[in-house]
Parts: sequence; C-alpha cells; structure tokens
Amino acid sequence: MWPKSAKEAFVRFFVTILFSVLMGPALVVAARNWLPGMFDSARAVAVLYGSDPTLGFLFIAAPLMVAAGLPAWWVLGATVRWFDKRRDKDIGEMARDVAAVVKDVRGGL
Repeated sequence: MWPKSAKEAFVRFFVTILFSVLMGPALVVAARNWLPGMFDSARAVAVLYGSDPTLGFLFIAAPLMVAAGLPAWWVLGATVRWFDKRRDKDIGEMARDVAAVVKDVRGGL
C-alpha cells in the first residue's frame, strides 16, 4: 500500500531507516555467523578487482541492512490500512476485532 500523504510517506521512510539502523547490524552478524564463506568470497572478489577488502564486506552488509528495514515498511503500511478500515469504530470495537482475529488464528493452528 502506497502512502496516501507526504506526511505518511515521511513517517514510513523514517521508521524504515530507523529499523534498518537498529536491526541491520544484527542481521549482518547473524548472516556472518551462518554463512562466513559468503563474506570471505566477497573480500576475495574485492581484492581481485584491486579494491580494499573492506569493500567486499560492504557488498554483502549493505543490502542486508537495507533488507532489514523492509518489514517495517510493510508492517507500518498494514497497520495504517487496519486503522483506516476501522476509522468509525471506538477502541472497544477495535479490541473485539483484534480478539476475533486472534481467536481465528488460534483455531487455524
């Protein structure tokens, strides 16, 4: 769902960048622990092209850090859509909607 206003777009971009900054390094550390050869290969490729080996690390780390922010964009968009559908409801009616969804999810498991 695309943002409906410039303010919403700014908030979603800000939250996405913030989530990338906070969760991106953790994702890079996890990826480095799971697939250390991927980072070693990227360093070797950087050296083959005459670059600094650190640049090879960045070739892997930068996309992972960007990817870490994408769920924030989607979750925030889904939250905005959920509240938009329930614009005319009060807090009690929204709580009942949440309880019904939780009950359906538990019943499906």
